[in-house]
Amino acid sequence: METLYVYFAEVARQGSIRKAAERLNISASSVSRHIGRLEHVLGAPLVERRTHGVKLTAAGALLLRFIEDHSRELSRLRAAIDELKDLERGHVSLHTVEGMLGGVLPEALSRFSASHPRLTYEVIIAGTDNVVSAVADDRCDIGIAFEPQPQTGVTTVGRMSQPVLAVMTPDHPLAGRTSLTLGDLAATPVGLPDKSFGIRQIVDRAAERTTGLTVRMQTNSIDMVRQFALAGMGVSFLPFFAFQREAAAGTLVGVTIDDPGFASATAQVCIHAERRLTYAARQMLEALRGPLGL
Repeated sequence: METLYVYFAEVARQGSIRKAAERLNISASSVSRHIGRLEHVLGAPLVERRTHGVKLTAAGALLLRFIEDHSRELSRLRAAIDELKDLERGHVSLHTVEGMLGGVLPEALSRFSASHPRLTYEVIIAGTDNVVSAVADDRCDIGIAFEPQPQTGVTTVGRMSQPVLAVMTPDHPLAGRTSLTLGDLAATPVGLPDKSFGIRQIVDRAAERTTGLTVRMQTNSIDMVRQFALAGMGVSFLPFFAFQREAAAGTLVGVTIDDPGFASATAQVCIHAERRLTYAARQMLEALRGPLGL
């Protein structure tokens, strides 16, 4: 039965029986027969076969969720047994907003790697909404989100104050100001991340209270938001940690926005409210405390 689950999970990941067969190094007809057998055992169709691949049915989606949950529970069990054996082994899944890659997170990961060379980790980049969803759905151990909305099943274990600034080149006409209002930027081209990012949600809420902005570019990449400002295309909105290297090099400057929503913004470290962290995840959390000021 376990083999059937492995075959099904690979088909679900690849979206194709042929591609799954290539990954599993067996024939496509064999994979198809195993999927058919699993459908017979469970008494429900699991995939819809289409010209260009397969799509999970509602029952298939439930089975995939069961397999993923089972896999994470098994990993936690193994980690707990390793702790009983006093073995420093384990793996951490960290989901984070992209801006953290600017210097703060690499410092924490460097500390973690040096102190725990036998522990492994993965870093997944996502917008704030997706980071929080990953924590709530138990798809990661730790999430770092920017100004996330409260969500059931998620608890915040640390906050780092990070006001959102108007970011521009030093020669921009507004770069010499000590502070700005959104009204001051009404006629200026603006580059923003999309609505899944905490930065965008702050900007949108403030714009509703005051005046609209001229949004020239929207993107799902913080780096692209940074490049928009660097290229002199207009003004971006970013917390300092997202452009600290450029600030140190003198290629970008940040100007305070005269709005409480921008000033009170925070980066937050989140974990699942009901799951006990593994040894590896606890060590990662400890490594984050210094660089993130937790």
